[in-house]
Amino acid sequence: MDFINELQKFLKQLGFRPMESQSKIIWIKDTDNGIQMIEIVPETLPGQTRCPVADRESEITQIENAAMIRFQKRVDRLTLMIFKELPEEKVVEEIALYPDIWCLDKKNGRLLIYENQRTDFGNLRDALEKFITAYRNYEVMEDKKELHSILQPVNTGLVILNVLVFVVLSFLGDVLDPTFMAQHGAMVFENVMKQGEYYRLFTSMFLHFGADHLLQNMLILLLIGCRLERIVGKGKYLLIYFGAGVASSLSSLFITLAREPYTVSAGASGAIFGVMGGLLFLILKDVIQKKRHRMKEIGLTGIVFIIVSALSYGFSTTGVDNAAHLGGLIAGFVLTGILTIRE
Repeated sequence: MDFINELQKFLKQLGFRPMESQSKIIWIKDTDNGIQMIEIVPETLPGQTRCPVADRESEITQIENAAMIRFQKRVDRLTLMIFKELPEEKVVEEIALYPDIWCLDKKNGRLLIYENQRTDFGNLRDALEKFITAYRNYEVMEDKKELHSILQPVNTGLVILNVLVFVVLSFLGDVLDPTFMAQHGAMVFENVMKQGEYYRLFTSMFLHFGADHLLQNMLILLLIGCRLERIVGKGKYLLIYFGAGVASSLSSLFITLAREPYTVSAGASGAIFGVMGGLLFLILKDVIQKKRHRMKEIGLTGIVFIIVSALSYGFSTTGVDNAAHLGGLIAGFVLTGILTIRE
């Protein structure tokens, strides 16, 4: 919910209407005592240069005078300057010189009126304080909802488990050493095919070569895994994740690891590509059935971009097991189709 839009809706409810202006946001209200004019000054975004308050006052004063001539009425003007949080002291010193400026602190939900500034504007103060407090409370509630939606139990548990395995192995040895990783469950062709250590198809999903490898995978999993879990449920999500993970291990085993020189493979990326494949299936299903409830989770363009970007990175970077990624992607797509075909 955009603060500027909501503020303008609030003014409209109070009887104000927008006034045409090429560079400013101005709302006016025609009353028996004259024209009430409110200018909204948006917060300065990163990279933008803040316009000096004196220059802004000069510009709005010219507009105020023009409005007085146009409507043939006295114009009473108030400027609402929006800040992401409490303004800096030097900015406050500038603003405090002008009686017709109020500041809105979005972060803390406060209306700031400094010394020598007007204490009210047509009984607007109380209503405006209630509005900004309500908006801040709404933002806090939405932040909690967003955090709750991201921290789905199964997906969060998988992330924690991956991190714990990495921490334990980091204390035991060098997680960048292929030999060490092979000794602790990574994928090795000879161990699986000749010694029958099939458990590596599963354990390799929880091993990562270094903190960068782990961080990259877990961030992606945390952001997209929660979406699939919310749609299909905990049980089906586990089946898709582990099914795609094992399928990616098999793809890696027969395509990548079977070729000389023999290498060691590990990581959750195959299972994560399975999650991408699952989301892709559900979104395509929505498109075909002309539904949109899952499109809110992530759009078709968005998931295609994520998949293409991830695959492109793999094919342009050495040491990446692309066979595992493709195997996981296809398996996740198919498994999701099987598990949700009747839904």
